[in-house]
Amino acid sequence: MKITKYEHACLILEKDKQRLVIDPGKFTNLPSDLTRVVGVIVTEEHFDHFYIENIEKIIAVNPSVTIYSTSNVCEQLNDKNIKCKAISGNKTLKIDGFTVEFREGDHAPSYKVSPCRVLTIKIDGQLYYPSDSYIKPLERVQILALPTCGPWHKVEEAVDFANSVDSDIILATHNGLYNDHGQHVANHFISANISDEDREWIYLEVGATKEF
Repeated sequence: MKITKYEHACLILEKDKQRLVIDPGKFTNLPSDLTRVVGVIVTEEHFDHFYIENIEKIIAVNPSVTIYSTSNVCEQLNDKNIKCKAISGNKTLKIDGFTVEFREGDHAPSYKVSPCRVLTIKIDGQLYYPSDSYIKPLERVQILALPTCGPWHKVEEAVDFANSVDSDIILATHNGLYNDHGQHVANHFISANISDEDREWIYLEVGATKEF
């Protein structure tokens, strides 16, 4: 599997010449080549994850693609005649060559209360992304895609969450609110406090690709 990191929370996964797009929000500048996209996952309704213009760009090139998201996102897309499959509870789906395990939960509190529902996702049993939450995977994963900033986010909590998840690799994501100095500080502080020194910390620049 190849993972390419785009601005903020957007990851594009590629396997067997098929692509899966995750959270192409408003901060994300999508690549010029949007071919071979078999699915789009929007993990929650906030604009940094959900941006209709980016979804429309993907659909323009891949007219049969399906969007997978929460019921609130799907309602907005269905109003625009965009095909969206609402996910509730726990569900495992095959999206062409990808196997995606969805779990619905609460967004981490922004200020004392959770603002919305989110979908955590595990893809091919390999990559786990909790969206804007600290919901742990049910079992070990190879790669934890770890949010490293946000108005709901506290670095200490990110460290504790990362240390509670059993993975080989930690991939920094959800980091579009930092400037270069903030990226350096967050990456250094979180990676320096990971309890298992054998775990690999990966920070990808925008547009960079890593094969796993």
